[in-house]
Amino acid sequence: MKPLEAVRSYGSRDANGRLGLYFTMTMTPNSAGLFVRLEQESIDLRHIDGTLIASWRLADLAQQFKRKIPALIYVTADVEERDGVEYYHYTRAQVLTGTTKNTLAQQFRAGHIVLDLRLHDKGTSARNHGTGFRAYEKNFPALFSKVRDL
Repeated sequence: MKPLEAVRSYGSRDANGRLGLYFTMTMTPNSAGLFVRLEQESIDLRHIDGTLIASWRLADLAQQFKRKIPALIYVTADVEERDGVEYYHYTRAQVLTGTTKNTLAQQFRAGHIVLDLRLHDKGTSARNHGTGFRAYEKNFPALFSKVRDL
């Protein structure tokens, strides 16, 4: 489905009256009936009426992920506030590298990755502010294939 068609079919109006698709999607349908469906080789954005709105190949997502985040140092700490000053006691540091399409599929299935759409109707086209795949920091180690303690 073309982006403008998707916005006009499934979008909602924002506070300024502009029609858009500004939703976070998981495998459970949201208020607009949109949800993510995991297929063998792809992650699909669908509507409960069965319409396929968009599809991303898991292999392509894994490649983009590795290109954008080839490695990450993940540090955890205990935080304590004393007299209005925060003190950190670092408890662990890890180097996170690599991912695979299977790892991403598992994380979508577990609900650790969500899909954010950010589009609106400009009249003659859809303005795409960027589709995002979002994960909570606490789940970062699970997104990577290799986790090494420092």
